[in-house]
Amino acid sequence: MRNQIFGYLLLVLLAAIWGASFLFIKVALGTVTPLTIAAGRIGLAAIVLASVARLAGHGLPPRGAHWPVIIAIALLGNVIPFSLISFGERSIDSSLAAILVSTVPLFTILLAHFLTNDEPLNLQKVIGVAIGLGGIVLLFGPALLLQLGSQAMGQLMIVGGALGYALSTIYSRRLRALPKLQSSAAIMLVASLFIVPAALIVDRPWTLAPDPAAIVSIAILGLVATALAQILVLKILETHKASFLALNNYLVPLFGLLWGMVFLAERPGPQTATALSVILVGVFISQGGASKVRAALRNGRSRRGA
Repeated sequence: MRNQIFGYLLLVLLAAIWGASFLFIKVALGTVTPLTIAAGRIGLAAIVLASVARLAGHGLPPRGAHWPVIIAIALLGNVIPFSLISFGERSIDSSLAAILVSTVPLFTILLAHFLTNDEPLNLQKVIGVAIGLGGIVLLFGPALLLQLGSQAMGQLMIVGGALGYALSTIYSRRLRALPKLQSSAAIMLVASLFIVPAALIVDRPWTLAPDPAAIVSIAILGLVATALAQILVLKILETHKASFLALNNYLVPLFGLLWGMVFLAERPGPQTATALSVILVGVFISQGGASKVRAALRNGRSRRGA
């Protein structure tokens, strides 16, 4: 019972941290460019995770088939989404970005059907994905899509980041043979080798004039929202299944919405709450939530009958 309570506390803490990452990106964008924010975040996280892995006795993974997968995950799960989300938040609210990223499990289910042999789509998944994608359309709004202005482009960038996360989730299954801390550190180190030189060349960050809030925000993004969050993920997975960790899909957008409203005075449009509800219902159905509820009710009735 104590482990279960501790697991839920870690889960809520993780969701609060990940939900706040959109807030800190928005703050940093006041005086720092998107690519430099992503580079600072990844670079700091790489240093921390590599140090923790070394203290735990892990070096770099051996040469072999793991490295192409590590490189792919570094790009799809870190470099591309961190950059796209930072670019996207230049024109949309942080709370809206958090809601759009909550579509990751929908894209994961859809892509897994085509990229894996053991996770085909079934009727329940199709219904859930269709409902969730309908929530995205509701969030965009037909008028916004037709105009395709800066806000629509910002939203599309966030969705692109969510697609990157989904692809990296699928590819990460190929690293099951490696210790999770070792693979996490290697992925972040590789990501830093791509993003840091790119930011130095494109942004020339030494020409920027970041204010203290931006510097603190980038530090929090790297040390807390990326490095510490990854350590929390590994800690949760020590005692709980991946399905338990997946509950974050429902909590992160709620925290993202909350932090944006409280600290940035964001006021989401009237369709935002409806769209979020539709997306979360889609995630719930696509991940077998309805079947689990029915099974739990049947078990409860059978116990009462006994």
